[in-house]
Amino acid sequence: MTNTLLPPPPEELDPDAATRLAELSNEIGGVLESMDELSDYLERLVHAVRRRVPGCDEVGVTILTNDRPHTAAYTTVHTLEIDAIQYSIDEGPCLDAARRRRENRVDDVCVEDDRWPRFTAEAEAEGMRSLYAFPLVSGDECVGALNLYGWQVGAFSDFDATMVRVAAQRCADAVVAVTALDGMRRLAGQLEQAMASRAVIEQAKGVIMAMRGISEDAAFEVLRRSSQDRNVKVRVLAQQVVRDIVEQRAKSEGNGRGGG
Repeated sequence: MTNTLLPPPPEELDPDAATRLAELSNEIGGVLESMDELSDYLERLVHAVRRRVPGCDEVGVTILTNDRPHTAAYTTVHTLEIDAIQYSIDEGPCLDAARRRRENRVDDVCVEDDRWPRFTAEAEAEGMRSLYAFPLVSGDECVGALNLYGWQVGAFSDFDATMVRVAAQRCADAVVAVTALDGMRRLAGQLEQAMASRAVIEQAKGVIMAMRGISEDAAFEVLRRSSQDRNVKVRVLAQQVVRDIVEQRAKSEGNGRGGG
């Protein structure tokens, strides 16, 4: 029996597709040993998926705890905005994927879709055109959804879907493994803390964007690479960046007053 979660053998793929698959598999590999590692892992996963899927502009991970959705990781604030629409109206492809354990693909939200009419209308207003939600299923458990968003119509190919299933499976396995150790209650608390830490990451990205004149995604990549080079968690590095700029401003203001 064919396992639909597995991608086709590398010899059946074109060289670029095979490379993307290998790079994605390498980036999302590894074993998580504690709940504390989950947040950083999910951040790594969403950015890896975004880099390896050409038509993908935003990626997010929705986790359900007691049927309450949380965005556990996201690429930019645009992801949060689209997720927030779904959560507020309790309707949309990611919630449906998480609750019904099925993939949901929308190639053009401008085409009438009677599955989630309120959500697609809101998504269209936000400029989103393509959506793909993958349930996070591990064993008998479904813990949420991996959500891909594209600004263009028909952003996702069949191979993209096959590749992202690998990421969704790995993501689900990671969440289930750590919650088996620490429980869903602690996961809910961890998600709340993670969202709080994202505030300082967003601040640090803003500082880097302003100083270097680069995009939000590029600024996060600077943080990610620096955290790897220094073996420091992204949120810790972000705190250092923000603290340094605050101290520099305070020193500059102090010198200005002294010179007056």
